[in-house]
Amino acid sequence: MNKFIKLFKKKLIPEVNTFNEAEYYCNSKMPLGYQSKLLCEYRFSKLDSFIKNGGSLIKGSSINPLLICIAQYLNLNNGKFPKFVDFGGACGENILFLESIFGENINKLSWVIETNAQILESKKWSFVKNVQFQSNLDRVLRNNIDLFFTSCALNYVENPYEILKKVINRVIPYVCLTRNNFSRNPKPFIQLSNLSENGLGYHINDYGNPLVWYPSQTLCEKTIKDIFLSSNYKLIFEDNLLSTGVINSKSNYSKDLVFHLRK
Repeated sequence: MNKFIKLFKKKLIPEVNTFNEAEYYCNSKMPLGYQSKLLCEYRFSKLDSFIKNGGSLIKGSSINPLLICIAQYLNLNNGKFPKFVDFGGACGENILFLESIFGENINKLSWVIETNAQILESKKWSFVKNVQFQSNLDRVLRNNIDLFFTSCALNYVENPYEILKKVINRVIPYVCLTRNNFSRNPKPFIQLSNLSENGLGYHINDYGNPLVWYPSQTLCEKTIKDIFLSSNYKLIFEDNLLSTGVINSKSNYSKDLVFHLRK
C-alpha cells in the first residue's frame, strides 16, 4: 500500500525551476525536511540498532574510493593519518568504520559536516560521543584538512559548486566525491522517499513509514571536472555506478570522482 501511495504522489509532484522552489514545496509537505526531528532521530536510532545487532559498516561502493585515498595518503606520508572531513556524513558511520580500523585517535583528526538539527540529535547518542559533528564548513577547513569526502550529499545543497570552490581555495590534497547524481541536463527537483529508505540499517517499525520530502538537484559532471582540472588538480579515479545515488535512471547517472592536488 505504501508503495502505491508513493507512486501516486510522485505523479502529482510539480516540476520546479529553482532549488528554492523545491525547498518551499517540500517544507509545505514536511516542515524542515532534512532537519525534521523525526528524520534526524530515526537515522541515529536506526544506525544504533544496526551496530548493536552486529551490522557491518562497510557500505560497498561509497567506502571504496575513501579507502583508496586514505591508503595513498598513508603511503606518501609515512603512515600518518589524514585530517578528514565527511561532508553530509549523516550519523558519522564512515568515521565509526575508520575508527574500527585505525583506532580512536582518528576522531581528533576527523569531522562530520551536517545540519544543525542533525548535530543537536547526535548529542543524545552515546555511540557517536567521540565523533566531531560541525555545521560550519569554513571553520573546519581552517584545520589544514588533507581529505575532503562526500557521498551523495552535494545534490542536496543549494550551491554545490560553491562548496567545491571552498575546498579548492584551501588546497586540500585529496577530494573524494562519491555517489554523485549527474545529468546531462542538470536541474532541481522534489525528491520523495519513505522514511525506511533513509539511514543505514534495518527499518524500525515503531516509527511507522511516512513519506519524506526534500529538495534535490542533479549535478553537471563537466562543471565539476572543470573546476578541479583548472585549479591544479588531476583526476586519479572515476567509476560509473549502475544505480547508486540515481533518482531517475532514464535521464541521470551516478559516478565517483577522486581528485588529487598536483605538486
